[in-house]
Amino acid sequence: MSQTAPLTSLKQLIAPMLMFSFVTNLAILVSPIFMMQVLDRVVPSGNLSTLLLLLCLAILITFTHSIVEMYRDMTFDKSARWIEMTGAQSALNIEITKRENIIQNIGHCSAFFRSSQASTALNIPWIPIFLIALSFIHPLFCLLIGGIIACMFTVKVFAKVAIADTQKNTQNVMQKETETLRDIHDNAVISGMRAVAVNLAQLYFSLQSQRHRFEDQTSLSRSAQTASLSFLRTSTQLLALSLGAYLVVNGSLTAGGMIGASIITAKTVSSIESCVNAFKDIKVSLQAYKALNIDLTKPNTVPTEIVSLNGQIKCDGLIFPRGNGAPPRLDRVSFHLDAGQCLAIIGDSGSGKTTLLHALCGIAPCPIGSVILDESEVKTLGPKTLQTEVGYLAQQARIVKGTIAQNISCFQNTPDDEKIIAAAKLAGVHGLISALPQGYDTEMGTQSYLLSAGQKQRVALARAVYESPKYLFLDEPNALLDAVGERQLCDTLSILKKRGTTIIMVLHRSGIMSIADKVLFLDQGRMADFGPRSEVLSRMNDGKQRITLPLQPASLLDLTDWIVAQFVRHSDKAFCQNAVMVANEMFNVADLNGPNDQKRQVTLIFRFIDEKRCEVTLREEHPTRAAQKMQKIRSLVIHPEVSMVDLPDDEIGLAVISQMTDSFDIQNIDNASLFSARLSGKANHKAGVTLQ
Repeated sequence: MSQTAPLTSLKQLIAPMLMFSFVTNLAILVSPIFMMQVLDRVVPSGNLSTLLLLLCLAILITFTHSIVEMYRDMTFDKSARWIEMTGAQSALNIEITKRENIIQNIGHCSAFFRSSQASTALNIPWIPIFLIALSFIHPLFCLLIGGIIACMFTVKVFAKVAIADTQKNTQNVMQKETETLRDIHDNAVISGMRAVAVNLAQLYFSLQSQRHRFEDQTSLSRSAQTASLSFLRTSTQLLALSLGAYLVVNGSLTAGGMIGASIITAKTVSSIESCVNAFKDIKVSLQAYKALNIDLTKPNTVPTEIVSLNGQIKCDGLIFPRGNGAPPRLDRVSFHLDAGQCLAIIGDSGSGKTTLLHALCGIAPCPIGSVILDESEVKTLGPKTLQTEVGYLAQQARIVKGTIAQNISCFQNTPDDEKIIAAAKLAGVHGLISALPQGYDTEMGTQSYLLSAGQKQRVALARAVYESPKYLFLDEPNALLDAVGERQLCDTLSILKKRGTTIIMVLHRSGIMSIADKVLFLDQGRMADFGPRSEVLSRMNDGKQRITLPLQPASLLDLTDWIVAQFVRHSDKAFCQNAVMVANEMFNVADLNGPNDQKRQVTLIFRFIDEKRCEVTLREEHPTRAAQKMQKIRSLVIHPEVSMVDLPDDEIGLAVISQMTDSFDIQNIDNASLFSARLSGKANHKAGVTLQ
């Protein structure tokens, strides 16, 4: 298909701009020509009619010049605004990674028309014409211009060389000043760091004095450069008049020619200096224009807009290269989800989870591979379809300046109040918002402090579900939530699943893992595992269900953390607590019933028998005295009238384990001890002895 770049329309300005430039620069010649005619014709002849005619023509041309300059400046301003508007509209349809450079280039092009760069650029073609005109008057004026420009160039080069090192040192010290000032602010508000802030303040003033010394050194060179250039500019017309007078005395030039040549010489030198000074900026603007014509070039295609998607998603062979020979961020990722299913993407930091999420929802599509939403490639879907059918929640959602209602409705021009409230209720924040002094009209730009980070996250969730999307993508949605917020999130996702919404979420915390139907485990951009949640987690835990700890009280915290890590479902909280208590009691019993004169360690193994039952075993390479005590404990457990008040601590622990578990056994095998306990997620406290 043919391709177009929106900014190519600027080429239409070339012809009128050259016409403006022609009139503007032609008007510059009015004054010297007028002076030449007055001195050469009017003064010798005394003809006042000729003077009047020349004056009227000069005023008419000057007036025309003013009108042309006015329209030229208006054209420049409109062009700058058009570039910003057209460029921004096109840039927002470009992938995010390129937008920053494109917006910078749009700024360069716009600044070209808003500043004097455009006018200076239009003067460049007329410099040769002025030089040709001066050569006709007399070639010595061209030599004079060359000499003056050479002197100006020499002054700038010497000044640049003189201040180069000092200027670099000044910039380095200025950067250190800024960093030190920031450190002063940061440490001043931290308790116990006031001494650091005071010392940093002294360092700041020292750096400031050092910078002032460097600036004093460069000040002389800069001032000398400015004075020298000013001297050369002022001398230009004097030298031109002197050269003209010399030629008049020798009969090579008329008096009018002398005046005209001096004015044209001064204008030519000024134009050349302006062009040299603006050359770098003009070059940057031209490069920005060329880059924009490449970056904003797009096929003349209309994006696909679909009224409703069914929720199915399929990705095939997703590869996201890093470049420079580095391993890809994503490497051949493929899977399929039916409508209404929930996928949890897990893996270590840097494994490509967020990259995959962005590729799936169309924020940053993979250059290789395909993502199909209801038989449509996500890259071809139009913005309206993506806005209404795809919801996205970032890890740290940003609330935009505006009211809460505006944020939830994504700043629609005509928001639907019923949809706003429904989305807030679904996200579990309606009561929270209603309790605010201004409710849904609370301004988040000035009153954002009214909501915590977790509450803002839930408001952002309401924004994500406002349009009732068929696909919902969540990047660590529970990272900032407390236990209450996490339970509410579980409820919200459960409702969405029942409505047929396909949910894909990146998880680090396991509190909402129970919502997931399937789990995708990423390892360095590759699919290490994919399948039903229970199967994937079971395979993952095979290498994590064994731990070896020194047999000492300090290890209990590590043991507790290890047991907790085995449970990924929020609904298993009570089950997890029971398993932690059983494991801790087993650990203490083993500690109390073994040798005390040597260092000891135990190995614990944890496994799920099924989704509702687990087994914890403890092994030590020493026999235990607790095995002989189990017969006594079993006898006590079956007699509820017996009290354990007078029992030793280890026997109390054995009784507690026996009561909390479905089965519990201790054996001494091959000079080693083995504790084994099975328990279930439901309450299982057997009737038996009490601690009373």
